[in-house]
Amino acid sequence: MILDHIDPYSDKLQSLQQLRVTIEIGMDIQIKIHDTEWYIGPLQGKRLISKNNGDFMHMFETDNPDEVLNYVIDGQRIRDQWRDIVIVSM
Repeated sequence: MILDHIDPYSDKLQSLQQLRVTIEIGMDIQIKIHDTEWYIGPLQGKRLISKNNGDFMHMFETDNPDEVLNYVIDGQRIRDQWRDIVIVSM
């Protein structure tokens, strides 16, 4: 499984698939993108993304991880900037 290969001492993702799986299984994820903290997690059977602990919140229409990965932050989809993401907690 992809989560078996996580480096516990790294604050970076090893792959886009790692992020996708954590979203898919419903983990609470706190990340930083360009020094802004984001929370991704489940809420009432759907997914939520929140900026800076509630300054901004967006509920996704479905539970599909691709909807989250296609979400645009700072002009780019999350899936296109996974290498720049810093993991705060997972």
